[in-house]
Amino acid sequence: MRILVGFVIVLSALAAPPTLTEVSPRGSQQGKTLTLTLSGRDLQEGSKIVSTLPAVFTALTPTMKGLPFLLELKADAPPGVYPVRVQNPNGISNILFFTVGTFPEIAEPETPNDTIATAEPVKSVPVTINGTLKGADRDFYRIPAKASQRLVFEVEARRAGSAIDSVLELLDEKGTLLARNENAPGLGTDSRIDYTFARDGNFYISIHDARYSRQDQNFYRLKIGTFAYPEAIYPLGGRHGETVEFEFFSRKSGVTKTTVKLPETGVFASVAMPGSPVLPWPVVLTDDPGVINGRIAKPGQIDRQTLQVKPGDALLIELQSRETGTSRLDALVTIYDGKTKKKLAAAGDQPPAADLFTAGVIGRTQGDPALNFTVPAETTELLVTVEDLAQRGGPEFGYRLNIRKQAAEFLLSASPAYLNVPRGGTAQVAVNIDRRGYDGVVHVTIPNLPKGWHVDGGFIGAELLDSTGARSGNRNGVLTVTVDPDAELPASELRVVAEGGGLTRVAPGLGAVIDVAAGTGLPDAASTDRQKAFTAPWLNLAMPAALTNPPAATITVKQFKRTEMAEGDAFDFEWTIATKNPGLAMPSTISVNTPGAKDLRIIDMKPTAKGAPTGTFRITTTKSTSAAIYDMIVSAGLTLDGNRETIISRAFPWEVSNK
Repeated sequence: MRILVGFVIVLSALAAPPTLTEVSPRGSQQGKTLTLTLSGRDLQEGSKIVSTLPAVFTALTPTMKGLPFLLELKADAPPGVYPVRVQNPNGISNILFFTVGTFPEIAEPETPNDTIATAEPVKSVPVTINGTLKGADRDFYRIPAKASQRLVFEVEARRAGSAIDSVLELLDEKGTLLARNENAPGLGTDSRIDYTFARDGNFYISIHDARYSRQDQNFYRLKIGTFAYPEAIYPLGGRHGETVEFEFFSRKSGVTKTTVKLPETGVFASVAMPGSPVLPWPVVLTDDPGVINGRIAKPGQIDRQTLQVKPGDALLIELQSRETGTSRLDALVTIYDGKTKKKLAAAGDQPPAADLFTAGVIGRTQGDPALNFTVPAETTELLVTVEDLAQRGGPEFGYRLNIRKQAAEFLLSASPAYLNVPRGGTAQVAVNIDRRGYDGVVHVTIPNLPKGWHVDGGFIGAELLDSTGARSGNRNGVLTVTVDPDAELPASELRVVAEGGGLTRVAPGLGAVIDVAAGTGLPDAASTDRQKAFTAPWLNLAMPAALTNPPAATITVKQFKRTEMAEGDAFDFEWTIATKNPGLAMPSTISVNTPGAKDLRIIDMKPTAKGAPTGTFRITTTKSTSAAIYDMIVSAGLTLDGNRETIISRAFPWEVSNK
């Protein structure tokens, strides 16, 4: 359910969809009343907050800092991370996050606290400190402690929508390092230190980014207190609608159990450890009846599953572990002949990243293993083994193994996380398929569009072998959504659906996308580490969509000629820009995107005359270009009254054949 609350009044009305860049503060204790300020661009009159946050919002007078609201959190608001976005007549914004906690909250001081000498004193615990890190920044807090006192220091950053990869260090008054943590079990890139002090004194907790990187979303929430926390959960998920007993494991407090009825829909559910203030953990939801929940409980353990088969059976074997966000298992799945013990196939044995042996970093490594397998002749029994690639093990090395008879499979993903479509204009959606045995043609579309909405494109050709024996691409595609000037607002989120080979797959929504910058802020260091963007599929959103203001112009494309050549074909196209703005300057060139196509050249691109609203271009193919239907998107950058805008055409399907 989406909750729409709080109207905003500002002095200017801008045409672009709203964009959120900051939510301040980033969280609060249950039952508190505070001022929540939203900052960004195009947060104009008529804006509303869209959130599932259990709270009452009252709009306050806008200030130079942004749009303030009086936020009254309910006393029984469940701890967790909640999405916040803005909607107004010009569209919907991106999502940022607000966290509800159980501890009193304070803010990092405005004065520098980047050394032990300038450390901010923490007067009482438990407490949650809201702070930020800017590049090569390091924040220090001074904590008085007694002998035998135990304190837990935990960071909420990446889990709460921050790009920070935190490092915690605990020091004494001389700067001696007492404890350090970068990635705690179950927290992904977030950190935790659990420490019992040997003597009375003042101690210092330091937090910094692991790469000292500069991030747009650079906040953290440092939780300090004495509390129980989970380090592992088992099982990692369950079926929709079933009642499951989950076990939370902690080295300090042992095993805590809770029974949860899982929701009927969605990709993820959230489960909280009873009696713990730690954020709820995500668990996976599926409907497959044959999923086996397992755990590599000790180093070097190998789990074995035996199944009876027939020669020629087509099997799909998929394992979920690290990609769930709650397991440290880098799984190796191996198939043997059950009787001869001959190795038949394996998946997951790619060399892992260097940091993989020292930390459970979610989202930096290869995906979980999947394997298509056809049972060979004379084999009637298979042995399937699961182990950790680095021979590790423990409570946090859980997995979900799915073995089913299925000749082929593919998974679908789509972006962006949300869609603003201009009235009378067009927006595009990028799609990608993860082929798991199915190499044929896939067509992606958005069904059940409201009145006045149209979808084009979505063709992804078959994956074929080229002359060298390598597979051609054909995993990426694009579709466009175009709306009439009088189109109706969508009543629900858009669902991106793919069909191919008798399979129908729905793209899970990204929920939110928050970029994570690579590299480091240190002047003498260079990093090639690629960081995945933070996404929030656990929000269980599809693709929210809204209407925005008409574009400055529209662009169309048509094919007017095809010429056979000795080594391929030449296709000639014409583009045309239509506008009601007489002062709009025409572009000197346009951009052409044909996803999935191989060995293409785009040449002879030119307007028919200087400043003309129309022009032509040619695409040439080669013998290596696969015969298929390809989608073409033509775009142009325009400037009107000093504002830049990109317009795109409807997806134009064109066919390459071998004739």
